[in-house]
Amino acid sequence: MKLPRPLWALPLLLSLACKDPETLSVQSRERKIQAKMDEGRGLMTSGQPELAAKAFTEAAGLMPDSTEPLIELAEAQRRAGNTGAAILALKQAMALNPAEAPAIKRKLAERYKHDGRIREAIGVLMELRDTDQLEDTDVLELAHLQTMEGQHEAAFKTLERIQQERPDDVNAKVVEAEILLAKGDEVLAAKLMDRLLEEQPGLVSARVLRARYFLQSGYAEYAEQDLAQVQGEGAMNPELVSVRARVLSTLDRHKDAEALLSKAVALYPQNAELISRLAETKLALGNKLEALAKVEQALKVQPDSARALYVRGRVQEAQGDMKRAKEDFGYALNENPRFAPALSRMWRLQRQAGEREEAMATLERLVGVGEALLEEKVALADLYAQARMKPEQGLKLIGEALKQDAANIQYLEIQKELKKALPRKKKSGPIIIRGGRR
Repeated sequence: MKLPRPLWALPLLLSLACKDPETLSVQSRERKIQAKMDEGRGLMTSGQPELAAKAFTEAAGLMPDSTEPLIELAEAQRRAGNTGAAILALKQAMALNPAEAPAIKRKLAERYKHDGRIREAIGVLMELRDTDQLEDTDVLELAHLQTMEGQHEAAFKTLERIQQERPDDVNAKVVEAEILLAKGDEVLAAKLMDRLLEEQPGLVSARVLRARYFLQSGYAEYAEQDLAQVQGEGAMNPELVSVRARVLSTLDRHKDAEALLSKAVALYPQNAELISRLAETKLALGNKLEALAKVEQALKVQPDSARALYVRGRVQEAQGDMKRAKEDFGYALNENPRFAPALSRMWRLQRQAGEREEAMATLERLVGVGEALLEEKVALADLYAQARMKPEQGLKLIGEALKQDAANIQYLEIQKELKKALPRKKKSGPIIIRGGRR
């Protein structure tokens, strides 16, 4: 027999009455928090990061003592393209719970790296190093980033910890090869890369590094073969995309490069490096206005982006405004004195303007950062020959070119002129003293 409705509801009412208002308030808040967190995660899954960020912000307001919603908020902001807001959320989480700071700092460093802000990423990892909180993966990442910034000795010093503890660590060997390559020790770097890939053909980091080496040495086809073996999620890593785009552009496959970079920019809308590369690709396809629009987009994201400033210079150069082009290349080099693309364009404009000494100095900087193409090494050797100076350095440079093309008439002529500039050796033999006094 059914109880009358009021009697049926009585047990539930009694249980609620047993709980004081404060307990009921806490339970209600917890349910709201959980609902907002679930809502945010659902929106993230459905590809709506802007709405997810709002949900996580509300959750963070309801639980001000927890880092969880702030970390989720940072990821939502990142996916929505709001890098500044993402970084702010992570910093708030670190301030809220210092015990979680190391893990959060790793996320922050990764965020900086994905957005092409290498110096900031190095700074965060250095903070971890100074507090002795670096894990092995952090050590490798820091050494890699330091190499990208031209801090070769610092990178070797960072790598020492792993090399001393585990001399045969494969990942450390890849970073070692990268540092050697950046320093200009190409022979040692090549031998190490070849050995690593012979032992472990699936070692992605070594394959990407060797692709960069092939590209720099003028063998873009071999670089493409190495990169073609990198599949899966790692294939859209911003750093890898940049190398692949360079290879495609070198092979005059600009449409393919444009498609790849457009896809990557959609994934990383705050990465000024990728946006700038896309602008450069559009310029190569003859779309100056689109290229300039992308440059401005990149500069809004990162006003000090050396690549964006450089590409703007390329647009000015394409429009025949060499004065403004040189200014933009100069701005790029002010932000990053080791930025090879700007150095590569600058020396050409300097030589065209008859500024031979300036062109020579710029080429020397380019060779010094280990990014000079073979034709640029030949150009520097030629300038040395014309000025009849630094013949030893010039002969070394032209010797590299002759290894690839021993019968090249231009190379042989430069070599001949450099040999003429070598200091004459003093004749040796018995010294005859004439008319000496006793």
